[in-house]
Amino acid sequence: MKQQILYTIYDIFDQWNSDIDKACNRGCSGCCTQNVTITAVEGEAILRYILAEGMSLWLAEKLASPRTHQAPQMTTNDFASICLEGKDNDPGDHYNLAVCPFLEKDLCKIYPVRPFGCRLFISKKTCSAVHPALVSDSYFEAATAVTQLIEHLGQKEYWGNMLDVLPALLDISEFREIADHLSTTLIMQARMQTLTAKPLPGFLLSEEHTDEVSPLLHSIFAAEVKGKKVEDILNGK
Repeated sequence: MKQQILYTIYDIFDQWNSDIDKACNRGCSGCCTQNVTITAVEGEAILRYILAEGMSLWLAEKLASPRTHQAPQMTTNDFASICLEGKDNDPGDHYNLAVCPFLEKDLCKIYPVRPFGCRLFISKKTCSAVHPALVSDSYFEAATAVTQLIEHLGQKEYWGNMLDVLPALLDISEFREIADHLSTTLIMQARMQTLTAKPLPGFLLSEEHTDEVSPLLHSIFAAEVKGKKVEDILNGK
């Protein structure tokens, strides 16, 4: 059910931002770096796609390549919790401009199942490593809120850099075909780099943009999966 909720959230977010004027086009890869965090729910979706497409060896080779990324020090909801309590915080600097290993000829090899950390990247102007993306503050807050919801969906499971979460999940028997191509040491090291996804402590929304973002959140909460509202499922009802 978590997978269905995840794709429901993706679809609603895509509909919500469909009218935003974007400079992004096929082959635009300026934002495709190793600075992508995911939940276990998103990671499992990627791994299932890899198996279905017969790409197990390809993924294993990518995961075994030299590691240049840094693990984040706190999850999005950890950061939100500290902010909402009015405390000073430093999420740490884990930004990495190294190119994502899943990018080939400026195209994403896992595009149909790319995580929300990739989906949220848009820009009103063509961007690059030296020209950052341009988005409105309301869009940024909406994307942050959805990121928080997706972490809530995957709470108590792995959360971290995509290149750590994917190998960490390979202890699940369903993904043994991929795990067989990697060393146990690499998998264990990746697992040690992950954090645990936390429940939603509240949204990092400003009063200024609440009216713009609220319709998106209401649409997600009101959506139904297997006859139940997403809001009820996320609240454990």
